[in-house]
Amino acid sequence: MSEREHDRMPYAVQVEFRTASSFLVAYSVNLSRGGLFLETEADIPTGAQTDITLQVPGTPPIHLQGVIAWRRGVENAEGPPGLGIELIDATPLNAVIDTLVARFHGVHILVLSGDRQDRTTLARSIKSIISTAEIMQAADASVAAALMTSEVDLAVIDVDYDADGGLKTLQAAKLLNPPVPTVAITANASLREHARVAGADELATNPPPFAELQVVLVRALSKPVVVRGSGPNTIPPPTTSNT
Repeated sequence: MSEREHDRMPYAVQVEFRTASSFLVAYSVNLSRGGLFLETEADIPTGAQTDITLQVPGTPPIHLQGVIAWRRGVENAEGPPGLGIELIDATPLNAVIDTLVARFHGVHILVLSGDRQDRTTLARSIKSIISTAEIMQAADASVAAALMTSEVDLAVIDVDYDADGGLKTLQAAKLLNPPVPTVAITANASLREHARVAGADELATNPPPFAELQVVLVRALSKPVVVRGSGPNTIPPPTTSNT
């Protein structure tokens, strides 16, 4: 089979988002610009045609078509591996976006940090990045456990102040169905590894610089919970990103 014939073979991709809020963040980041980034290690050639089905809670499936515009491999240090898909026609999104925006009541973010000043500073930074964020603050793991429900869109966890409590909170977030996305912040290299093993979706330094915090927040919020593919290659679920 020639490379040209291979590129014309369609790939079917199903992308499932955890919540409507997650989808709206993904839309604001790239879908509104006519593209979609899928975090995956799948080796799909540029130029390949792709049939995309987006699954968003509360809406019918959204069917789109696209072309693989670029690839980023695991060896690239600029970001997580994945595929950049250029949408051929984003029109099917319009009605869905209007409906979801009308129902939108903000993004619910849980912040856990034992230091009051650090917690307040972190909450303010998050609010400046995501103006619609409703932020719940927890001073310890027991309070975070009480607040951790499936209604939480994202949990930001300071692992340095209470490593054991922070790691348990990360694990509790992963046990929910569907799991709550998490960002672990720590200045300790060993704790970064422990946080990754505990299920942190994103890692950031402590205190996180504004630009870094912005990247990990948006990436954690917008990442689909499931990416399935069929065709010449199968796209596996998104991998955990380590900042």
